[in-house]
Amino acid sequence: MNILNIHGYAGSPENTNYSILQDAGYTVISFSIDYDNCSATDVEDFLLAAARVYRVDMIVATSYGSYFANIISGKYNLPFIATNPCVNPSISLRNLTPDYCFREAKYFKSRNREYMKNWETGIFILGNADEVIDHSITKGVVGKAKIYEVSGTHRLRRESYEILLLKEIESLMKEG
Repeated sequence: MNILNIHGYAGSPENTNYSILQDAGYTVISFSIDYDNCSATDVEDFLLAAARVYRVDMIVATSYGSYFANIISGKYNLPFIATNPCVNPSISLRNLTPDYCFREAKYFKSRNREYMKNWETGIFILGNADEVIDHSITKGVVGKAKIYEVSGTHRLRRESYEILLLKEIESLMKEG
């Protein structure tokens, strides 16, 4: 099982999701993405190519990486699980990086229109004390998707969701 792990803005490719997956014995494909110095289009193209080349079976993503997971999922019909997803970067990233949001506004607008319905196909793990993402927006966007709320801030502690994440991966593997 090849799992593409996509980190969030200013995150690390060897994040908590990566460690959980690696320790569970999955083949994890994860790249360092410098979102500030790449266009969102370039990030999308790179991740689409990686998903093809590495024959990815599933995507696990965090925060802003979840935005790209949704797009890749929609294009390749791959299941995805997102922790503290950034479903609307124009809002969620505005305080962290206003210049980036301004630069990528057209991209976000076109992708939001094209892939909005795909959010409902994901599985979401939300920290109940997330200080970065407003999960009332998340819940409105993902609709009837499976949502779990766990104890934690934006940087979830492994103990708060590891068993849940692995259970959902196993469930998706049985379905697929």
